[in-house]
Amino acid sequence: MKILAVDTSTQAMNIAIINDKKQTSFHHIGKIEHSENLIPKIIKLTEEMGLTLKDYDLLVCPKGPGSFTGLRIGMSALKGISVGTNTPLVAVDTNLVLASQVSYFDGTVVPVIDAKKRRFYTALFKDGQRITKDIDTNEEEFIELLTGEERVLFTGPDAQTFYNQLLAKGLLETYPNIKCFIDNGTHDFAITLASLGENEFNLNGASELGFGPTYIRKSDAEVSLENKIKEMNKLT
Repeated sequence: MKILAVDTSTQAMNIAIINDKKQTSFHHIGKIEHSENLIPKIIKLTEEMGLTLKDYDLLVCPKGPGSFTGLRIGMSALKGISVGTNTPLVAVDTNLVLASQVSYFDGTVVPVIDAKKRRFYTALFKDGQRITKDIDTNEEEFIELLTGEERVLFTGPDAQTFYNQLLAKGLLETYPNIKCFIDNGTHDFAITLASLGENEFNLNGASELGFGPTYIRKSDAEVSLENKIKEMNKLT
């Protein structure tokens, strides 16, 4: 199966191409404009693999949580390719991808994505299974989830930052018997995304083309609108 997997849900850009038994991947974190560089990079990597956009059997992207803008950029790009080439598209939970990269860990896996505004997107996984829903949390709210845990692996692009803040606030002192480990999540994210996408497609088929990103927090625009409506209601 020929698969194109694309991730722009964080500051990193991740692209993977699976061409039957051959594969290539691209990972870049730093100053890069997803909206300007994603499509040219997809085309370049596709050509390097001796393929065209019409050759793909499956397209895969994360559905969130992650950056509001980033999720839309990657998803919109693949939706455009999907419509133009009639190729099925599948969306996979971002935290599931991060947790699956370290499924070997004997304990609780905690993927971490910076949600800005001093909050983080996370979830808890154990033995390859999700044990909480996706969460928008801060350190004080999160620490209560570790009750009864013995071994915890923080993983993902912002795992180290989150762990450091737990330490700085003395929150891990509440559970002195927990052994904590850090994984920076710089594995081939897009390769794992492609694999999970293929599994999802084989089990449930393509995602509905009208699907959108999974947001567990209201956007700034939504919050602003709600505040305006509240102010207007006060005047009536």
